[in-house]
Amino acid sequence: MLAEPALPMQPLTRHLGFTLILLLVFLTAALAAQAWLQRESRRLQVEAVAARRAQFAKALENIHQPPETWDADFQRVLGSLLGGTLTLHSDALPPPRDSPGVGLLAFDYRLPGDHNYTARVTFAAPVASRLAVLHERMLAAIILLALSIVMVSVLLALPRRSLGESGTRPAWDTTRAEMAGLEHFARISVARGEALERESGARHRAEEDLQLSRTLLGQSLEERIQLGRELHDSICQTLYAVSLTLEGLRTRLAGGPGDTAHRLDQCITELRRLNHEVRSFLKELEPGTVHRQPFIEALDSMLGSQPCDAGVRLVRNLDEEATALIAPERASEVVNILREAVSNSLRHGRARTITVHARRGEGTVLLAVQDDGAGFDPAACAAHGHGLANMQARAAALGGAVNVVSTAGKGTRVLLTLPVTSAP
Repeated sequence: MLAEPALPMQPLTRHLGFTLILLLVFLTAALAAQAWLQRESRRLQVEAVAARRAQFAKALENIHQPPETWDADFQRVLGSLLGGTLTLHSDALPPPRDSPGVGLLAFDYRLPGDHNYTARVTFAAPVASRLAVLHERMLAAIILLALSIVMVSVLLALPRRSLGESGTRPAWDTTRAEMAGLEHFARISVARGEALERESGARHRAEEDLQLSRTLLGQSLEERIQLGRELHDSICQTLYAVSLTLEGLRTRLAGGPGDTAHRLDQCITELRRLNHEVRSFLKELEPGTVHRQPFIEALDSMLGSQPCDAGVRLVRNLDEEATALIAPERASEVVNILREAVSNSLRHGRARTITVHARRGEGTVLLAVQDDGAGFDPAACAAHGHGLANMQARAAALGGAVNVVSTAGKGTRVLLTLPVTSAP
């Protein structure tokens, strides 16, 4: 008597085979997408650190305050301009080497000079990096879900196999169950593709937001620097000159009227002009009225407001052809440079004769302020105050340059060179 042959296990084998194939395809695609997102996240982090480092270096170029005087408020304000926090560490207490934390990036910047200080800037990581971390968690959850589906499919197939062995389950039911499993995995694959597309769109939007933040931060820093330069060179210098003039007039009143009325009229006129200029700053952050004043008038007004003692002479040696090449919209910047030079000659050089020259060179306009004062060392004074740096910055904005030549006891010469093309 022959033994009854066992029923084949082909339906169960096919079911498990299709399930494993789909699972491998899904895992391969998911891991490839994960590797791509991690690579893009690292690239964004490197770019973000490089951009913040460049912004910090640009900010340091316009900060003339030594790091020893950076108190907590100054570090907080500078960190907020960079979109994060800033801490200052000396060589004796270097910055910690631990990680800045989840969702944060940091870099260390060695401050130039002999200060022996290192600044650490910490800021939030780009949005795309945080999306990559979220994607890793989602990937782990989806893998666990896929393994659970495989286990459930195997457990459900075992009772059906027993029914098939007893001859009570039709072959059509087995095929329909296999097709239902394939449909389920197909839906999961489609949903996964849509999720990846949404994440990619979010990453692009995050990159655009980061670029916009960089642009706004750069504009804010430039506006702050320009406003400080205008306040120092125009308003502060004028107020100082008027105050010295009034102090001198107070002394002269005891000895007789002399030219007191004329000097008082000059001070009143200059104060009115300064008041109008301050109102222009408040409205537009730019003194528009002064920018439209002819150069000769602006220069005469500036020289007339200087607090000159009885023994001080202001000499004008101006070539009309050269001064005519300075456009009214550039007159304010040029006069501010000359004001700084004349004020330094009076305040620091204690000069008795100050001469303002203007002549035309080959393709250039040359303006100079020459005095017979005490002189100074330009290299030693460059690290203190903002006057020399502001003159250089204003000249560069006009396409020109400032050259300062001074020797102790032999006076000072400030030479401003402007291209002819800067005028209309």
